[in-house]
Amino acid sequence: MQIGLFAFSTDYSMPIDQLAMGAEERGFDSIWLPEHTHIPASRETPYPGGGELPKEYAHTLDPFVALGIAAGVTYWVL
Repeated sequence: MQIGLFAFSTDYSMPIDQLAMGAEERGFDSIWLPEHTHIPASRETPYPGGGELPKEYAHTLDPFVALGIAAGVTYWVL
């Protein structure tokens, strides 16, 4: 069985190269990252979690760039 790691990576989280190397050292087979390219300038409906949209949503990493970095520092992780 292959097991992957999902991470909501942002400017505030662990650097993606460290995450990828750590995942590979621990036997994970893949890394999955979200894509959140559009943040509304204003909202007519409230954020479901209450309050304002968490700042992390405006600072997610581009998944293609981040996974390219991960590929450059790992051997097995897809």
